[in-house]
Amino acid sequence: MPFPLAEHASVAEEKIRDYLLNLAHPVGGSKAAWFASIGYTTENWQDLAEALLEVARTSEEYVAEPSPFGVKYKVSGTIGSAGHRPALVESVWIAEEGKYPRLVTAYPG
Repeated sequence: MPFPLAEHASVAEEKIRDYLLNLAHPVGGSKAAWFASIGYTTENWQDLAEALLEVARTSEEYVAEPSPFGVKYKVSGTIGSAGHRPALVESVWIAEEGKYPRLVTAYPG
């Protein structure tokens, strides 16, 4: 069973396009290079968003941790775009009190 309310999880375009897939981002740049190696770039950012949502909605491999901002869920799963190798990804989601989970970050698993 996926983490609670995973079916309502959301991913902000800016989180994907401007952070995870931005090669020039001081923190996200190395992640962007890794995501590019498995076929995800700013041009197809929606594909990565959908892949991460699919992992959130289907993976039973997660850890829940309380945080000052709500419950944090670390979720493991496999993603991959057409013509590229599949890869293990770790994603982090936060469910603030009274809100649905949203993506915080993702990185190689």
